[in-house]
Amino acid sequence: MIFKFLKEIALFLFDMIDIFYHQVRIRKFFHKKKILVDIFFDIGSHMGTYTDLVLKNNPDLKAFLFEPQIDVYNKVKIKYQNKKNIKIFNLGISDQETTREININMHDLTSSFSNFNEESKYLKFKAKLYGTTIDNMSYKKEKVKTILLDDFILKENLNSIDLIKIDTEGHELEVLKGLKKKIGIVKNILIEFHHRDVFSDYKPSEIHDFLIHNNFELIKVFKFPFSWQDRLYSKIKN
Repeated sequence: MIFKFLKEIALFLFDMIDIFYHQVRIRKFFHKKKILVDIFFDIGSHMGTYTDLVLKNNPDLKAFLFEPQIDVYNKVKIKYQNKKNIKIFNLGISDQETTREININMHDLTSSFSNFNEESKYLKFKAKLYGTTIDNMSYKKEKVKTILLDDFILKENLNSIDLIKIDTEGHELEVLKGLKKKIGIVKNILIEFHHRDVFSDYKPSEIHDFLIHNNFELIKVFKFPFSWQDRLYSKIKN
């Protein structure tokens, strides 16, 4: 009972900090730096939180949302059903076109193609809040088609992308690799970095090195209290 109460409190605080602190400072930073967005990709969109954030500064943008969880996809599709400038896809983004299994977690914001690290102290504590163990935090699997952004961009005939947001719970590097040469048309990438020990075989330094190697520089780190961080990388202008 006590853990159920603590879970509700923790989730409430998480939402309040996210909505009234974390998202606000990202939006203000974009406004201050005059980062305008006409074409936006929301990879791992969930309910479109970051799409809403970017829309506040750029109401006429064209957005492409990708959400692999079928239940969440159905909800976000209804949410934006009257927005002709927003397209939503029930697809996973990766470095291979195939069918994969996604782990659906109790906290659906953390559902992922990646596997949890069972030795993570952070995850052990989180599992206790949910009244379970790390093994049982993922309660089912779903099959979902994955595509490469490179192929999608070619089909859409896009010549420039102002911002890509990537939140794929440990699968971020694969998303980036799937851009292939199309990474050259991307101006800004807002990408989530996790605790080093949350996911098996997760190496955030490889993500950073990949972006630096592809002519991006780290502009800003938005740390979420006691947890993950969003990092903004921008293409270096020649």
